[in-house]
Amino acid sequence: MARTVNAQARQEKRDLIIQTAVTVFPEHGFSGTTFALLAKKIGISPATILLYFESKEELFRCTVIEPLERFREPFLAFSTYEGTPLEKILAMIDWHVQMVASTSSYLRLVQYVLGQHQRFPQEAEALYHFAEESMNRLTSVIEDGQAAGQLQKLDAREVAWGYICFIQGVGLVNTDEATSPIWDSMRRVGIHMFAPVPVTNP
Repeated sequence: MARTVNAQARQEKRDLIIQTAVTVFPEHGFSGTTFALLAKKIGISPATILLYFESKEELFRCTVIEPLERFREPFLAFSTYEGTPLEKILAMIDWHVQMVASTSSYLRLVQYVLGQHQRFPQEAEALYHFAEESMNRLTSVIEDGQAAGQLQKLDAREVAWGYICFIQGVGLVNTDEATSPIWDSMRRVGIHMFAPVPVTNP
């Protein structure tokens, strides 16, 4: 039992370091972020961080990639939703807006990495791969919607890419609480990006 408790406590401490780093790295930059700064915000000693990460480079890599892995399944779940293609898209937008409304710090970190992709090639590659996978899955759903007559026939891949850029941008520029009505507005804007075919009454 003691080993289980210790392992859990260790994992919780590691998670706390990463959660703090998610906010500190984009604010202070890679060079300006030190173990001393992180430790002060957490309330631990800098030496404690070295028990979990061998270097700042390793911590930065984990800070970018590990949350991305946790986001992957829920972000991409839309492709397995039940219902018509349009219903899948509506449910996807609702879930994505909820996600970005609560992950603005991580989105700023993503932008920091992509803005310096040559400096952080491994981290940038992971982000590009995630975006490509998202776009491919969404393109397939859009094409199904177009074939079913639910969506207007635009370039499905362009629509998918535009939406991915939109949802990330929404999370970056909106600083409102997740309960703010602004997020409902963003849901409505997101829906229009897919050009649903208007429903006409007979």
